[in-house]
Amino acid sequence: MDYPIFINDAWLPAEKAFVPMKDLGFVRGYGIFDFFRMMDGRAIFLSDHLDRFLSSASKMGIQHSYTKEYLSSLILELASSAQDPCLGVKMILTGGESLNGFDPSGSANLYITPAVFSFADPERGMHLKSFNFQREMADIKSLNYAYAIRHRSEVRAQGCDDVLFYTDAYGVSEASRSNLFYVKNKVIHTPADFILEGITRKQVLHVAKQHYELRVGKCSLIDFLSADEVFTTGSTKRVLPIFSIDQKPIHQGSRGPVTAHLYDLLISREKDN
Repeated sequence: MDYPIFINDAWLPAEKAFVPMKDLGFVRGYGIFDFFRMMDGRAIFLSDHLDRFLSSASKMGIQHSYTKEYLSSLILELASSAQDPCLGVKMILTGGESLNGFDPSGSANLYITPAVFSFADPERGMHLKSFNFQREMADIKSLNYAYAIRHRSEVRAQGCDDVLFYTDAYGVSEASRSNLFYVKNKVIHTPADFILEGITRKQVLHVAKQHYELRVGKCSLIDFLSADEVFTTGSTKRVLPIFSIDQKPIHQGSRGPVTAHLYDLLISREKDN
């Protein structure tokens, strides 16, 4: 099904939806977004996603009048008409149109785009290439993914799927679109700083602490390279194993038992949402 797209105050047929040429999200990347799943007519962890969406807008300084209750009502409206078991829904807020291409007009633009969605295979895993880089405004889910996209061909040329960001001073932060964890001696570790606090990360932390020792803090690249298991979390991935970093195998290039257990725990958590 070709789902309608919401722009500012109405759902429009996809073929009639457009982004104005002077939209600051388009011309300057001045905007934020969030992405969540809708499964069998239920938006998974919607409250958390809307809280982060509104927090990102506030931190970015985008002026708007949208409330959590109103945004939730739009999603419930979409859910009532969903004809597919799984949708990915992207909600975008930009600074609106600008007459001079730089200064916001004070009227934000809201876009909601649903599409049929399918998950990554939980056993297939990913391969990462490390980059010494720290994202600007890491705690804001901004539209700027230029660094990761710019290095996409280099990542693919080395047989990898995504980046791993780290710095010598602060250690590992995250992948381009997901959070990172490693397991050592059945203790789960995850970075605390210079990250976007993922919604799936939050839920995994919740279920993990009931079964494992959990440490949130500074994690070096060496820690990840010498780990028993490494996995990544995100709305599109759930809990996905990392099979190698910089071509060094992790857990013999297979999904480890802790990663598999956390995946099952997250699935149960989703059902209770």
